[in-house]
Amino acid sequence: MKILFTGSAGYLGRGVIIPFETSGHTLRLMDVRPFNTPHECVVGDVADLETVRTVVRGVDAVVIAHMAKNPDAYTTPTIAFDVNVKGVANLFFAAHEAGVKKVVLISSTSATTGYRGSHIEPHSLQPKANGMYAMTKAIQELIAEQYSREFGISVAALRVGYVTDADELTDKYGRKISERAALLTDRRDIGEVARLCLERNDIGYEVFNVMSTPESLEECDVEYTARRLNWRPRHDFSNLPLPRK
Repeated sequence: MKILFTGSAGYLGRGVIIPFETSGHTLRLMDVRPFNTPHECVVGDVADLETVRTVVRGVDAVVIAHMAKNPDAYTTPTIAFDVNVKGVANLFFAAHEAGVKKVVLISSTSATTGYRGSHIEPHSLQPKANGMYAMTKAIQELIAEQYSREFGISVAALRVGYVTDADELTDKYGRKISERAALLTDRRDIGEVARLCLERNDIGYEVFNVMSTPESLEECDVEYTARRLNWRPRHDFSNLPLPRK
């Protein structure tokens, strides 16, 4: 498959593509700022429909991994909605227009914070959010579900936890991770789940919780993802101690 990835210069995007690089797929990478890559590279804004129409032409699938910058973008709706909501709406519109039939949306466990706050909810619950960031992620899922239901696009929405790297043991802000927690999610594991979803032909619209630790399998409904996709996290942070009780 030829696959378009958005947000490719970001911390998440750089990790998500790794499992695809050795799987025989052709990658087209997009970001709003220039970046170095051996793959086909497009610099453009997902909030611009004509740019998005151009970049989806000729691809078989899309992985939506872009996100407005945290935390500054979420003080008002302007940037948050331009990037997270308008950008996703543009991508689904253009994908349908171009006949693209497979999309992975990198969503967030924040999409269900409206139920009980910090508790990780089952994948089967509909989005219900608290806060600006979570609102944009919930709306992304609503857009994705409608395009799947109305136009037959295969969509996997991945509700990911706290994105980091099990080798570097730092998050995207450079902060050190010293204890294992259920929410920790290696960015390469997200990419592997995305790859498995795109390579299946039995996904209509489906939500998957994606986290990497042994605790997440039991506590965060990640066991469903593992069974459904025949997957286990490869980067499980097992070298980190659990928090002291």
